[in-house]
Amino acid sequence: MSPLPLIVSILTTPWADAVISYDQGVGPAPGYTIASAAIGEPTRFTGEGIWPGVVSQFNTPWLADEIVSIGGGGHLVLFFDEPVQDDPNNPWGIDLIVFGNTGFVDGAWPSAIVSDVFSDDNGTIEVSADGKQWVAITTQVADGLWPTCGYSDSQPYDETEGQLPTDFTMPTDPRLTLDDVMNLDHPMLMMYYGTSGGGTGIDLAETGLAEISYVRISTPENSKLSPEIDAFADVQPQLQGDVDMNGVVDVNDLLILISTWGPLP
Repeated sequence: MSPLPLIVSILTTPWADAVISYDQGVGPAPGYTIASAAIGEPTRFTGEGIWPGVVSQFNTPWLADEIVSIGGGGHLVLFFDEPVQDDPNNPWGIDLIVFGNTGFVDGAWPSAIVSDVFSDDNGTIEVSADGKQWVAITTQVADGLWPTCGYSDSQPYDETEGQLPTDFTMPTDPRLTLDDVMNLDHPMLMMYYGTSGGGTGIDLAETGLAEISYVRISTPENSKLSPEIDAFADVQPQLQGDVDMNGVVDVNDLLILISTWGPLP
């Protein structure tokens, strides 16, 4: 396979900035082999010109220029021009978020009731400071929970963009499991998401690395699954006073603080 030209974003952002290498492997999703789809901000709105709709937990990115597929034995290596640091002050200590195209099955369409997941195609995550020495993430897979949500004020199948974009640098609570959201409707699900845009959260503390600049997603040669990757995000530090870690400092943070305050002398 001929070397892939370096594809670089010139803007300083929290997203991955360059494709270092891509091998589509065996059996990727046909047509979904544009590596540069994984550069830049995660997708908020999908299907333009065909079947437009907001990206939600039930309606995931699906255009060929929005996600890149990695077949058996394949890999994708991305680069951040500003290193992602292991920062214990980040929300829940999470430093990096990987966005795939996993979604929730709507068990009562179009009511948006969580009944299962689809397109949860796994994928091994590895990180590196120098692009030579790699450390595997053993606690998460690339294309898994949590599904992307583009707008906090949109309904799951809206055909126009919302007014309140979610924060793609805010992780979801890593203590959540699929069982916690099974059979929930969309409003209840959004209570768990808060301002977060979803994605798979990674705490670099498990790697022993102080910072990383490279992320590699790969699949085994005999894999029958082909993960699809949309984007990567560097988590931003928590706002001072953001007690509930939802990306906003408001009266709810004050109420939580008061409720946990010790007895007066």
